[in-house]
Amino acid sequence: MMEPIRPWAVYNGRLSAGSAGRISLEMAFAMLVSDRVEIEAFELPDIFSAPTDEGENDAARELVRLEAESLTNEILNGNISTYARPIGGGDIILLKPNVWELDQPLDRFSFASLNLEHWMDATAEYTHRILVNEEQFKNWARDLRPYGYLDDDQVNRILDPFGRDRKTEVHGASIEQEVERNSISDKTIPANPPGVVPKFLKLPVVLDMVSLSRSSVYVKIKKNAFPEQTKIGGGSFWLESEIVQWIEENANKRQA
Repeated sequence: MMEPIRPWAVYNGRLSAGSAGRISLEMAFAMLVSDRVEIEAFELPDIFSAPTDEGENDAARELVRLEAESLTNEILNGNISTYARPIGGGDIILLKPNVWELDQPLDRFSFASLNLEHWMDATAEYTHRILVNEEQFKNWARDLRPYGYLDDDQVNRILDPFGRDRKTEVHGASIEQEVERNSISDKTIPANPPGVVPKFLKLPVVLDMVSLSRSSVYVKIKKNAFPEQTKIGGGSFWLESEIVQWIEENANKRQA
């Protein structure tokens, strides 16, 4: 008898590569959660084996669940094709989208497998591995709205830090006086003056500043309760001014 597959075990170690034009479901999902919420594949077994505690692991599980639902919707809508290959090897079969009509799609991602005949029965012994159309998946993942798009002004400041291409000029007080005046009048973090590149922070620095866990930060982002990060060169960064402002606003709420 085949040894049972343990939940999330397929993410612990080297991931199955798939076949020509297709990648394994676990590979696709690992790429998705890594890019979207910075949870790596090898972390998934520990995250889902941890007890419920209303803490970081609970938050991480919720983030992973949301990404699973997002990908499932694309499959159900026929935008991403999936396939089944017998465990141990054999012919690859195209799966119909209705095979993904599941109440709890996250369970399927935890095994990256299904019983082809009894696909609705989560307790049925798994007979096939699941593969994903590589091109369709990568096109969809690439076009996902990344957290924290830079606005035009921020892009200009990065590309033209010294303001050579900008037509506006700074009149009146010096930059230091302008910053001080804005701080006094608005009690908010002023925008970066022309010619000054905004300072970006990596996640570990942000976590240290706000005293939150990584998962808690991402949960707050999804609830629009924390500044969104910006993708630059494959990495995630936060504007320092937005983090400082968030800290000040939350401090004011506690004092009120």
